[in-house]
Amino acid sequence: MVAVTFAAVLFAGPHGAEANSPELPTVPNSDMLADEPFLIQFEPSWRRYSASPDAAWEMRSARPGESIEAAYRRLESMPGVQDVAFNYRYEAHGVPNDPLFESQWNLQQINTPIAWDSGDGTGTVVAVLDSGVGVDGKDLACHEYVDPYNGITRQVGLAAVLDDNGHGTHVTGTIAQCTDNGIGAAGVAPGASIMPVKVMDKDSMASTLTIYQGMVWAIDHDADVINLSLGLDCTAPWPTCSDHVIDFLVEEAHEAGIVVVASSGNDGSAFVSTPANHPLTIAVGATTIADVPADYSAHGDALDVVAPGGSKYAGIWQETFDEFGVWGYYMWNGTSMSAPHVTGTVALMRSVNPTASPEYVRDMLTGSAIDIEEPGWDETSGYGRIDAAAAVQAISYNPEDPCPITQDCSGIFTVSQSGVWSLTPVLSEPSIRDFYYGVPGDIAFSGDWNCNGTRTPGLYRQSDGFVYLRDSNTQGIADITFYFGNPGDIPIAGDFNGDGCDTVSLYRATEGRVYVINRLGEDGGGLGAADLDYYFGDPGDKPFAGDFNGDGIDTIGLHREYTGLVYFRNYHAQGAADSSFIYGDPDDQILAGDWNGDGVDTVAVFRPSVGILYVKLSNAQGVADYEYSIGPYAQVIRAG
Repeated sequence: MVAVTFAAVLFAGPHGAEANSPELPTVPNSDMLADEPFLIQFEPSWRRYSASPDAAWEMRSARPGESIEAAYRRLESMPGVQDVAFNYRYEAHGVPNDPLFESQWNLQQINTPIAWDSGDGTGTVVAVLDSGVGVDGKDLACHEYVDPYNGITRQVGLAAVLDDNGHGTHVTGTIAQCTDNGIGAAGVAPGASIMPVKVMDKDSMASTLTIYQGMVWAIDHDADVINLSLGLDCTAPWPTCSDHVIDFLVEEAHEAGIVVVASSGNDGSAFVSTPANHPLTIAVGATTIADVPADYSAHGDALDVVAPGGSKYAGIWQETFDEFGVWGYYMWNGTSMSAPHVTGTVALMRSVNPTASPEYVRDMLTGSAIDIEEPGWDETSGYGRIDAAAAVQAISYNPEDPCPITQDCSGIFTVSQSGVWSLTPVLSEPSIRDFYYGVPGDIAFSGDWNCNGTRTPGLYRQSDGFVYLRDSNTQGIADITFYFGNPGDIPIAGDFNGDGCDTVSLYRATEGRVYVINRLGEDGGGLGAADLDYYFGDPGDKPFAGDFNGDGIDTIGLHREYTGLVYFRNYHAQGAADSSFIYGDPDDQILAGDWNGDGVDTVAVFRPSVGILYVKLSNAQGVADYEYSIGPYAQVIRAG
C-alpha cells in the first residue's frame, strides 16, 4: 500500500535566541499530526519540574490562533527544553480507503492486507483470457493495459477487447482493481499490469480456437500469469476429459515459465473441468464467506486449492455492468470469481520473486494454504484455502539463493497436532508439500538417517519406546523401526560422533540423564545399550542438540522452561555446562541451527502463542537478532 512519507529533523543544542536556532524542520501537513501535535523533552536537570518527570517526552499543543511554525519556535525556546519533535499520527498499513473494502470479506479471508506490506504485484503481467475489459467504469482507470488482443477477431488494441457481457471486467477487477484510490472496491494485486485477451463472446462462450489464439498471444507477449475463468465440464478425470489443443498450450506456457490458473467449474461434480484438470495448471475451487467449500464448486483429484467464490447472498463485489449495460458494483459468485484470487496472489508472489519457476510458485501456494477440511490434501478443498500473506512470505525465499540470515539453510519443519508435516522455506527440496506421518501424541524430530545430506522425519512413540524413521519427505510407512529407551523418554536427533550421519539419542528427564547412541536399529528389534551415558541437567529440562563450537559433532543442550535458562555441553561427558544464559519464556520450544552459515549452531525459540521463531546469532543472553513468523504450529523442528 502507499504510505505517506515525510522528513523531520530532530535537534539538540542551545535554545532561546531566535537568531541562533537551527533551521525549522520540515513542517508536515496538519492532518499528519496528533491532536497534541508537539513532543518536548526536558534536559535531565529540569525533568523533576515537568508534568511527567519519569517520561522522556511530553505532549504539547499550539495556542489558539498560533501557527505550527510559531508554536514550534515557542516550545524550543522554553527554558530547560532539550528537544522538540512533531507528534505524528500513524495509520495501519495495508487497509485501503476504498469504500467497499469493508464488504470485501474475500480479500480479508485470504489476508491480502498483510500481503500488501510486501508488494502489490508491480512488475508482473497478468493475461486475463475472458470476455474482455470495460473502459466506461471508474475503478479500473488507473491501468494502462498491456498488449490487448482479441482471439476471436485476431485484432489488437483496446478497442478490440471491449467487454460485452461484464464477466471479464469483474474478473479483472478481482485480480487488479485500482486500490487505495478512494473509489469502490479493491483488488488482490493492484500493481500488476493487465493483458486483456478477449476469447469469449457476449454470451460468455469461447471455443478451442479462440482460447488457443489467446494463449498463443499471451505466451508470445511474455505474460507471467494466465487466468482462465472458464472451462469444459468433465465427467471423467484428465486425460480422458481433456482438450489436447489447449493441453499443448498449457504445456507451452509452463515451459515458458508462465503460471496457468483455471477455475474448477460450477457443476458441483467430483471432476474438475478442463483445462483446470491439467496437471500443470493450478485448479481453483470456491469457498463461501463461512470459509467452507461452496456446494457448487467442482472438486476431485485434480483440485489444487480453493479461494473465495461466494454464494448468492454473499458474493464477490467488483465494478462491472449488468445485462442492460448499467455500470455499478455487482456481487457475483462462482469459481470464475475464485480463480482470479489465486491469479492475483500469484502476481504478488511473482512480484517479490520474479525468477520463481511455475513449480516453485505452485508448491509455495499450496504449501502455505490453510486447511479448512481434512488435514492435508482432500478432494473438496485441495491443499486448502489460499492465504496470500503466507504465500508471499513463502515465495520470498529462493532455495538457489544463499542461505538467508533468518533461517537454517534447509528450512524448518512444522508439525501439527494431527501429524501433518510441512516444510517451510528455505526448502532443500522445493517439491515437498504437506504430508502425513505418525499419529497424534508422537514426538516428532528430523535427521539425516541415510547420510545423503537431507533431513527427513522421525517419530518417537513415548507409550512404547519405539522409533519410526522415514528416508523421504513423503507420506508412508517407516523405513526404519526399532525400540530404544523407556516410555516417557525424550528423543534427541543429531550427528553425535561427526561421521555425517544422524542417529537418535535420548534424554531421560525423570533422572536428568543423557543416553547417546551412534547407530540405528532395524527390523523392529531392540537397539541395546547406549554407547555412552552421563548425567546432565535437572528433571523436567527440555533437551535439544547442536554443534555449538563448530567441531562437526552435535552435543546436548537443555532449556529450563520455568526460568528460561539455556545451557549446553561441548563434549559428551558429565560436568558443568560449557555455556549458560537466559533466553525464552515458559512454554517456548527450543531448537538450534546454523542460521547464518558460519558452521556454529546457535539457539532459537518458537513461541506457539504468536507463531514466531526468535533467532539468536550468538549463544549469549539478550534479545533475538531476528524474528521469523511461521504461524502457530504445534511443533517446530530444524530441517537443516
